[in-house]
Amino acid sequence: MNTLLTRCGTVALLIALAGCAKKEAGVSPRGTASVNLVPDSERSRHFDAVNSHLELGGVLYGYADIDGDALALASSAQVLVHQLALTQPQLAALDRQDLKGLFSELGLNDIKAVGFSSVREADGIYRNRTFLFTPAGRHGLLAAFGGRPGRFIGSKMAPPDCDFYSETEFDVNALYDTVRGVVSKVGGSEAADSLAKKLKEAGAGSGFSVLDVIQGMRGRMTIILRMDPQSTYRLPGPGGAMIPAFSAIVRVDGVGAAVSGTLSKSGGMVESKQGSLTLFTPRSAPPLAGLKPVLAVQGKAFFAATSPEFLQECLHRTEGIETNPEFASGLAALGPEGNGLTWVSQRFFGRLRDIGSLNPNATAEQKHVFDVFALNVPIVTRPLLSVRTNLPDGVLVRSSWNQSLKADIAMFTIYNPVTIGLMASMAIPAFQKVRQASQEKAIQNNLHTLYDAAEQFYLINGASSTTYDQLVGPGKYVPEIQPADGEDYRSLTFRKGLPLIVRLGDGRAISYPAGAVSPAATHLPDQPKSAADAGRQKVYDQIAVVNNLYTLDEAAKKYCIEHNVDTASYADLVGPGKLLAEVKPVAGEDYTPLVFTRGQRVEVRLADGRIVRYPLGATDSSPRPERTSEQAPAPDDPKAQAMIQNLQVLNDAANKYYAEHDSTTTTFENLVGPGKYLPSIAPVAGEDYRSLLFKKDHPLRLYLKDGRVVTFPLQRQE
Repeated sequence: MNTLLTRCGTVALLIALAGCAKKEAGVSPRGTASVNLVPDSERSRHFDAVNSHLELGGVLYGYADIDGDALALASSAQVLVHQLALTQPQLAALDRQDLKGLFSELGLNDIKAVGFSSVREADGIYRNRTFLFTPAGRHGLLAAFGGRPGRFIGSKMAPPDCDFYSETEFDVNALYDTVRGVVSKVGGSEAADSLAKKLKEAGAGSGFSVLDVIQGMRGRMTIILRMDPQSTYRLPGPGGAMIPAFSAIVRVDGVGAAVSGTLSKSGGMVESKQGSLTLFTPRSAPPLAGLKPVLAVQGKAFFAATSPEFLQECLHRTEGIETNPEFASGLAALGPEGNGLTWVSQRFFGRLRDIGSLNPNATAEQKHVFDVFALNVPIVTRPLLSVRTNLPDGVLVRSSWNQSLKADIAMFTIYNPVTIGLMASMAIPAFQKVRQASQEKAIQNNLHTLYDAAEQFYLINGASSTTYDQLVGPGKYVPEIQPADGEDYRSLTFRKGLPLIVRLGDGRAISYPAGAVSPAATHLPDQPKSAADAGRQKVYDQIAVVNNLYTLDEAAKKYCIEHNVDTASYADLVGPGKLLAEVKPVAGEDYTPLVFTRGQRVEVRLADGRIVRYPLGATDSSPRPERTSEQAPAPDDPKAQAMIQNLQVLNDAANKYYAEHDSTTTTFENLVGPGKYLPSIAPVAGEDYRSLLFKKDHPLRLYLKDGRVVTFPLQRQE
């Protein structure tokens, strides 16, 4: 009986097992995946070493074999630099360098492969891993990452409730050795010695050597910060915003001895001793009320803290952040040893988001800034932790972070060194040309502004020269002039009728009016003037003479009004104590015989025989304007006189335009507007100056709504 039952049970069990086995064979187990790799003969020889540090199947997995790519990039860069040097002489020195050797010196060829992966956990945190494969070791720039991994000794200093803790191993001296080696390859041993000498001398006036600091920075730097859940600090200045209060400490190993002497000699510090610790507290009040900053040196270690109390609390702590359960579990998952660690708590981000609520009386603009800031502060469900570890065959970075590596990878695809280099090689020459043209335009505008200001000065003060300081400054003709390329406008010579010329550091000369030559250059016997230069100078002479006649005519009008007469001689107007102190000839002309009569034109003969009339008219060699029946405004019609003044200003601007552009016509739009010859023209009685026809040696005719025609220069029956 028992035997029968036993046999039946055995058969049933076998049937059940067979059924289960058949079912499992038909369905793949949940959570498993089959990945087929290429044959060994086709596989990257670094893949297995990198893949062993990564996780496959998450939101991101990447591998790249870059063995030899750095040297290939150096070869391509060498060809590119050579091609650019043919048109850009400043690259000749770089063209002579062995870029492959420089890349190797920098250690860029040490990395043979890279890998990265990201896995999203249930609470939205990502397990990220990045591995740089350096099977032959690291040197050059990569040597700055430090040496063998070790315990994070700073964790004893950090309070269990700290909100930010970072500990990083560094070797700045190795970085300096790399830079010195590159300098030696590029500039020779003398250049390398010069670099060391300058670093040695730098800071000597303050009692320390920058080189000593660099050579001492071989250790770890620790940063600890704890946010106060209730207290706040007010930023300095009127309407200073409130921010969360905090306590912080920074420890830098290796530089204590290099800076202690400087701190001891500083008159702004008070030195005191507490056991092996030397404290330095500032004499002046801190920028934030509530802070009590302190600097300290203990052996080779240098400390900076927000208060002596927090410094002592961290130095004498028996239990640190390693007793925080979240920190302990997170570090256990990533590894207790390493060369770099970063820990950020949820409260750190929460207090940053509180800034808006801490400032209820902020302005609308400030509130907008706070809102935008808060939107960009991440919301995390648990603390963030990242650990960097130097392994025998590479550098591994593992983190539990609030975002995956996808954003970083996407950014690198655009902003990688190759793309940036190629874009720069194409953009720099074009940018230089655009920048140069932009600078020249800005300088031209500055000179234009100064030229117009000088013209106003001559007119108002009856002068023929002035200085930069008389024109520029608060309450003067021009409030301020901003140099565009370091040019010195104080060196300008301001003389009536002469162009303004400023020289730049690279030897270029910019002038206003454009294309003008300096007066000195026109008189050099070994630099004969061309026909174009001579013609241009004649135009400048004529403009200067017209300006003199204009000044004399304005003074004559004033004299006639004051003395109730119709005529005024030159002797009535010019001399000590008179309306004009002096009128200097510019082209050999003689103003002394002139007599100014109301409504009549005056003329003066230049040394070369040309005759210049005022109001402006044709020279003797040019045809006179034909007589017309246009109405001349009555002398006592103030509106008409104002229109004539507008026309005269426009006529002067047009003459400048003709001279500068070698043209015989122009338009109102070319003359009037921001940055042009005239900022604006204000109508007197609704007249439209845009309807004017601007043509060289032809009068301007302004047609009014009442049928009159106002002309400048005035056309009269003779």
